[in-house]
Amino acid sequence: MTVGAVSGGRLVSRGFSHFAAAWFASFGITLVVVFAAAVRARSSLYDITDRVLVIALISLAIGWFVSVGMAVFSDRVSALWKLTYAALATAMLLPLLWAPVLASVVAAWLTGAVIEYSAVYAQFRIHVAQILFPLSAGLVHADLIDALWNGFQVVATIIGFVASMISIWPLVTGRLGRVPSSQA
Repeated sequence: MTVGAVSGGRLVSRGFSHFAAAWFASFGITLVVVFAAAVRARSSLYDITDRVLVIALISLAIGWFVSVGMAVFSDRVSALWKLTYAALATAMLLPLLWAPVLASVVAAWLTGAVIEYSAVYAQFRIHVAQILFPLSAGLVHADLIDALWNGFQVVATIIGFVASMISIWPLVTGRLGRVPSSQA
């Protein structure tokens, strides 16, 4: 195995860890903020949801661009690893951006609110549909676009949850598995 291959594998592994941490953090923070706001001031839930989603989505997009940019301009890995990282990062972009939106959906569901009144949520759905529609328009009917959207939501949720669990599992087992030195 070459030195470039080892560094490239680390690049992809580290990128996956960063993705998991960003997904989990954006989901958790958005859920807590939107849910707390929903409980305190239900009438302004949509305004708060819109503000939180804008901040979360912009922050995630900037972090994604910085991550990909640092990988592409790195001198330590080969061009193939840079391309691999960029392709994987691109594949993970929509699931990453879905995390705060999903948190807003969960918070709205927990409070009995209707998330469709959120302008940012509606725009997110529209833009994702605009991305997915050309991919499926020539092959399928409109029903598949709804199925793709629902499938995207499920897959993005599963990917984010699994990535987060993989990322935090060593921390959990490390804390739970330690035996105090006085009992050993």
